[in-house]
Amino acid sequence: MGHMEMADARALNGVILSLYREGREVPLSCYRAWALEQVASLIAFDSACWGSAAAEPPALHEIHLHNCDRRIVEAYTRCSEDDFFRAALLARPGTAVRLGDLVARDAYLQSTLYRKFGRRFQVEWALGTLLVQRTASLHEFLTLWRHDPGLPFSETERQFKELLMPHLAATHRAAWLRHFLRPPGHLNQAWAVVDRRGLLREASPAFIAALRRHWPTWRGSRLPEPLAAAAQAGHVHVAGVLRFDVTAGDDFRFVLIRSTGALAQLSAREREIALRYASGETHSAIAGALALSPATVRNHIAHCFRKLGVSNKVELALRLEGAVPRPPTGMVE
Repeated sequence: MGHMEMADARALNGVILSLYREGREVPLSCYRAWALEQVASLIAFDSACWGSAAAEPPALHEIHLHNCDRRIVEAYTRCSEDDFFRAALLARPGTAVRLGDLVARDAYLQSTLYRKFGRRFQVEWALGTLLVQRTASLHEFLTLWRHDPGLPFSETERQFKELLMPHLAATHRAAWLRHFLRPPGHLNQAWAVVDRRGLLREASPAFIAALRRHWPTWRGSRLPEPLAAAAQAGHVHVAGVLRFDVTAGDDFRFVLIRSTGALAQLSAREREIALRYASGETHSAIAGALALSPATVRNHIAHCFRKLGVSNKVELALRLEGAVPRPPTGMVE
């Protein structure tokens, strides 16, 4: 690695470290603006858009514009079907794409995209990256634009952008998780962060499992309709033995699942053991999973039986109907 290459690597490393270190102190409301300032120290650009969208069906969900006229969104919508740049990002997720690598300069100036969109908003050069989010069918994207026709993005800048994008997405996600998870104890509970449309942005495994138990046909990235409506309105939603508490915060909602039925009568440890036992796990399996003795597990189960007025596993499962799946056959002690 030559001197300039080493200098480039150090500059890139400095930006990444800043995202993780200084970024922890940046409020969610201004995080993306701050992060783009860090990017600008490495890759010069004039304007940018950073947001999320769904591929099927195509829909823009939310966007942060940097140094852009808000009318750019409406203008883009009218010519999105002609956007070969977006098509290239979708075809190559995780790869930074330069406009100049897709089409010759003269051809771009004659394209519908430039005539309807680029010329009006000075989009002379573009450098973009799209990532597929792990929680849903959402895509997170960031595109940088330059207004100077004589200043295309370089290959080194393209590589910088490709390496930076996963860190930008990860630190942005961490920023809004911190925003919602300030109360202690939520990390190990059934929780989710959704936007005002009821679209899942992050969720604990327990939350996803609870949705699938109560709404077996539920699929996709949007909450089941009644729950989505409650999240949009910022209202509590009750479904069977589950209570979904909704806390509004800026453009997002924090949803926390609580029990309104039999589970509410049990302690946290009793709930965990009762759910495992009712779903089919044996005493020894529960003991191994929770680092307890089988005798301790049996005592907890006995306490659960007394509190809930049941006498066996089948009755327990029926008492907890809606909170756990039916126990598999052949696993009842």
